[in-house]
Amino acid sequence: MLLGKNFDEIDASTIEQLVNAGATESVHLEFKRSPYGNGDSHKKELLKDISSFANALGGHLLIGVDEKDGAATSIIPISGLDIDQELQRLENVARTAIEPPIVGLRMKRVQVSGGDVIVIYVPRSYNPPHRRNFKGSSKFHGRNSSGAYELPMEELRQLFGQQHTVEERARAFTRERFFRVNANEGSLPLPINNGGLIAHVIPLSDMAANRRIEIADMMAQRSDLAPIGSSSHSTAINLDGFLVHRVSGGGTCHGYTQVFRNGSIEATTTSIISESRSIPSRALPERLLHSLNQYMKAMRAYEASPPMLLQMSFFRIKGVVLYVNPEHWDSPSPYETDDLHLPPSLITEYRDDNEYDTAIAEQMDYLWNAFGFEKCFHFDSDGKLIPK
Repeated sequence: MLLGKNFDEIDASTIEQLVNAGATESVHLEFKRSPYGNGDSHKKELLKDISSFANALGGHLLIGVDEKDGAATSIIPISGLDIDQELQRLENVARTAIEPPIVGLRMKRVQVSGGDVIVIYVPRSYNPPHRRNFKGSSKFHGRNSSGAYELPMEELRQLFGQQHTVEERARAFTRERFFRVNANEGSLPLPINNGGLIAHVIPLSDMAANRRIEIADMMAQRSDLAPIGSSSHSTAINLDGFLVHRVSGGGTCHGYTQVFRNGSIEATTTSIISESRSIPSRALPERLLHSLNQYMKAMRAYEASPPMLLQMSFFRIKGVVLYVNPEHWDSPSPYETDDLHLPPSLITEYRDDNEYDTAIAEQMDYLWNAFGFEKCFHFDSDGKLIPK
């Protein structure tokens, strides 16, 4: 965040506050008086600055703000440029000459008096190190309070080991939470004997950075954090973070959404498996898609950093069948074991249309594979849910 604001909220007043306060450059923040030029040296500088943020703790690069001794002194509006074309040029340079690509890189214009300021947000990468690979120059850069620097070998070794560590942490986290819920020791007691579903959405970069999201920012998104298949819900603050849950008559909780302090989401439901011990093959992806779209909207608002690991697991489903239309397909055999852990999917970035069909399509393909089908028939070749 920049002055406590999410990326989408950064505006002219945000820039003015930074300048008026004499904000200083840091490992998270850098000012540039003028746009990067078209020459090779300018492009190398852009690539160095962006990749160094990703290899360190992430941060913001503001183009159109002057500084003296590292402290912001004035806004120097960009004028005489087609800003939309300039943003496209900067994105193209970053996309084609940084390896591996930086997931979650965002750029935008902020209109100020007399012109524009360009704001570039670079998330801390879960997949470092990233290198600048441009016209025969291949270098790795890191960042500290003094700015960007070429990474020494020891730091490179550490960064090369981070991706495996973060993915292992995410898998260990989902395993531990699965065992808790299956033992009815999750965030709330559930009627677990008939089986249920646990879905995790984990921002890998934030897990790597041990980031903490303010509970107030989570609470502000409560309307988009409803439990799977639910429209009405109650909320509570707990030690893990923020909890959204639904309670039926008699006080029984059939599902909740737990938002952890690093922005990760755990969504549970025991209502997706019918009393006849079947999973509705059409209703399940519909509900999951609606919930995932809402969760991603909430995560974007409290600025969780992509990529997101999506992990789905079913518990106590021995004897459960996947219900498919018997007019078109043969009914599959009941599932033979208690637990089913689907392979994870990776959501690499936020979508402007806020539609994440392809992630749910991949998860449903895995589920249908488990019941003996080649793929889920409710999605088209582009991974979009087929209308009824």
